[in-house]
Amino acid sequence: MQPSLPRRLLRSPYLYVAVGIGALALIFGLAAANWLYNTDDRVRFRVQTYWSSFQEWIDPQPEFAPTAVAQALQSPLAASATLTDLGQAPTLSATPTPTELGQAGTATPPPGPTGTLPPSATATASPTPLPGQVLLTGFAHEYQRFNNCGPASLKIGLSYWGWVGTQKEAADVLKPNPDDKNVSPRELYEYALTQGYDAYIRINGDLDTIKRFVAAGYPVILEKGFTCVKGESCTGWFGHYSVVAGFDDVKGVFILQDSYRGPNISMSYADVMLNWRAFNYLYLVFFPQGASYDAAVQQMLGGALDVTANYNAALERALVEAQNSSGQDAAFAWFNVGTNRSNLQDYGGAASAYDQARAIGLPYRMLWYQFGPYKSYYYIGRYQDVIDLATFAIDSVTTVPGLEEAYYWRGLAESGLGDNDSAAADFRTALERHPGYQPALDALAQMGLTP
Repeated sequence: MQPSLPRRLLRSPYLYVAVGIGALALIFGLAAANWLYNTDDRVRFRVQTYWSSFQEWIDPQPEFAPTAVAQALQSPLAASATLTDLGQAPTLSATPTPTELGQAGTATPPPGPTGTLPPSATATASPTPLPGQVLLTGFAHEYQRFNNCGPASLKIGLSYWGWVGTQKEAADVLKPNPDDKNVSPRELYEYALTQGYDAYIRINGDLDTIKRFVAAGYPVILEKGFTCVKGESCTGWFGHYSVVAGFDDVKGVFILQDSYRGPNISMSYADVMLNWRAFNYLYLVFFPQGASYDAAVQQMLGGALDVTANYNAALERALVEAQNSSGQDAAFAWFNVGTNRSNLQDYGGAASAYDQARAIGLPYRMLWYQFGPYKSYYYIGRYQDVIDLATFAIDSVTTVPGLEEAYYWRGLAESGLGDNDSAAADFRTALERHPGYQPALDALAQMGLTP
């Protein structure tokens, strides 16, 4: 009597050979996948991005950030108030930070409140007409790792000046937590100082600003909005850095060294300006440390060299754009009004402008990158708005949230409401998300606590 087919298969040596080959193939396949994941940035990026997209699919986020707590506020066009005008002072002081627009390690104190605005400060006109086409070369392009456009763009920009470091080296310092969603312009600048480079950070840039620097041989890094398109392994709106390496007036395009989309990417002047508005037209110019480079950049900055004038000119522009735009363009313009007023220490006026931006609708990831609303609401005692916004930002991250800034500002607001236990917990979480984060260390020290 013949054994049944299953028994014959179990007795067959070929079955065990096949199982052994399959097991080896699986082991080698997993090893190869792991090797690719850990050595090829593009593979790692795609895996992490698809995983994040899957998590967003199973736990979709709202399209917009939450609107403000309902209360009677004056028109953002007229609002102007200082901390002392608006009631309770914070019970736990926020740590003063250098102005975002400082340079060469000098912390320029932010200017006081202003009621009337001076004439717009614009950069000095170029002494000679700009060429119609320029393309800088010598960049070492590097595709970004997940959430790593800041370190990657810095690497690309500094490579033009001869820096041989990598985005990983920069990221290990700038964002020791890989899940950190944001590296600020100031953080990029401070890291560059340690590498022998200097920089200016300014706002209120325009087409001529970019062209002037590029034509003089200085690449410009822009912080701007980025909307994913069909076929890309991402969804929605993000903040993003790009390095401008050239321009072509005939085609009407800038040439970008982009850490996500690749080297020598063309983007129209109109699209650059449209996306740039979301970040107050902020730009960074890096260069080797030295008096001659510094003098050349200062001359090209012209009136924008003065920080107060730069903020005021940006505020004038944002007010005009806010009143002449609609939809998300208007939301970004009002947000810029708030940011500029906040930097001028007009926290009441800033809060009203932020309220207007939120009422129109801001992308839900906006508070991954810009924190002016926390600061403005906090300094006028609107602690619940700070808590609501920070909690929303933290909850909007589908992976482990790395938003140390959100935990920090939520902790300050909780302290303002007398909830010191929650505040201390948030400050410690901020330090878990970003070891050594100085504002959280200072806040705990003010409370007489240790990390």
